[in-house]
Order: sequence, then C-alpha cells, then structure tokens
Amino acid sequence: MPGEARGIDDGGGFYREPLLYDVINTPGTAGEVDALERLARRYAPPAPWRWLEPGCGTGRYLRVLRGRGHAVAGYDALPGMLDYARARLARWPDGWALAAGTFCGAAPDLPPAEVAFCPVNSLRHLRDDEAVIAHLGQVARLLAPGGVYVVGLDLHAPDAVPDEDAWTGARGRLQVRQVVQYLPPEGGSRRERVIVQVVVRRPGGERYHGWSYDLRTYTDAQWSALIAAAGWRRVATADDRGRPVAPDGPLTYQYEILRPDR
Repeated sequence: MPGEARGIDDGGGFYREPLLYDVINTPGTAGEVDALERLARRYAPPAPWRWLEPGCGTGRYLRVLRGRGHAVAGYDALPGMLDYARARLARWPDGWALAAGTFCGAAPDLPPAEVAFCPVNSLRHLRDDEAVIAHLGQVARLLAPGGVYVVGLDLHAPDAVPDEDAWTGARGRLQVRQVVQYLPPEGGSRRERVIVQVVVRRPGGERYHGWSYDLRTYTDAQWSALIAAAGWRRVATADDRGRPVAPDGPLTYQYEILRPDR
C-alpha cells in the first residue's frame, strides 16, 4: 500500500520509487478496473460516480478510471507518489483531485465519493484492529449517501502453505522483474511474511532490491467481526472479475463490498 502512518507496515521498497512501482504494477490495471466498474453498476448508487482510492500511490487505477470518463479522487502519505500521480493525471484538466493523507488518520479534504476502493490486500498492511477501525471511519466520512467501499483481499486459510508470485514490467528501455514469496503465519501468529526480490535492468546495468514486510491475516469470521465492530456491513462478496460469490466459499482473493451503517 503506497502510504504510511502509525499502525502500518509498508515494507519500504517500491513505495519510495514511484516509477519502478508504476512499471511493475500497471500491467493488468484495466482488467481490474473492469471488475470494479461491474461492482459499481451492481451495488453503488446510480451513475455518475466519483471514485475514491485511499493510498492511491502512483494513481494507476485513477488514470484508467479518469480515462473512462469517471471523476476520481485519492490520497496518499508519500509526497513522491502524489507528485508522480499528479503528473500522470495532468493530461486531464479537471475531474480529479488528490490530497495528502495517511491511511488511518484524519480524513483529507476531498469531495464525497459514491465508490471507494482499496485493492490487492492493501488493507492488510494495517497492523491491528484499531488501525482498521480508524481507517473505516475515515472512509465513511468521505462516502456519499448510499456509497460503497470495495476492499480486495485474501482471507486466511488455516492450511495455507508457502506461495510465490512473479511479475515483469517494461517501459521503454527500463525492465523490472519482481518475485514475491508468502510465508504463512506460524505458532498462532496473524502475520504473513512477504519477501520481495526485484531486479531492475537499464541500459547502464542491473540493480537489485530486496525487502520484506508483514501482512495481517483474517479468517472470514475475524473479518466479519471486525467490519461489524467498525459499524459497517458486508453487502456482497465477489471474485476478482467482479462476479458475486458466497462469502464463505473457497478462500482466495476476493472483493468485499461494504457499506457503513448510518
């Protein structure tokens, strides 16, 4: 999650280098936005929508959404990320707003949004229930009446085993390869260890990056209890293409569609 505050483990790394982050993460963004739009059509108030992304980073989702004609807003704690996002959004003279703001601090000054979203396990960077509750309160204050919050996360399976993902990205003569290993919690812990290795290739040579951080784990029961304690309710659960699924189905990456009780 591009953004930092008390209660967050961001792991450093890419969050300090916006260009590298954008190169490795932008491929596939349009398909993810397809799923988010599908969910908005089903669960959000009638269009037009303003979209809000906490911890927006380089603005890769906001760029795709703005290019499709949506009004967008986002916030992030890292000035370098916000500068990069503003520069890439500058091709559109209006219809977007960015602000400085931490992921679980005071709500930044942004217009109300009908759809807020937090994909790819970003919420799991928050270290404890108190931080998540603070964050959900922040988002609730930024939602328009009837608005929804779409959270993308992997729920924890007790029989989870170590796993690995790899991504590559390129922009011009810059090439980036990332390998990520996931080590399940041990001994009753709720911390999944994430180990990241990156190779950056430019015409002048190669550079290696390596770092690690933890993601907090949630079973379905723990997640359900937490959102209820924060004053939210689960509207629906969907798969990574935005298709509804049973909330107690196979544990995998999913979208949780939430609405505050107010």
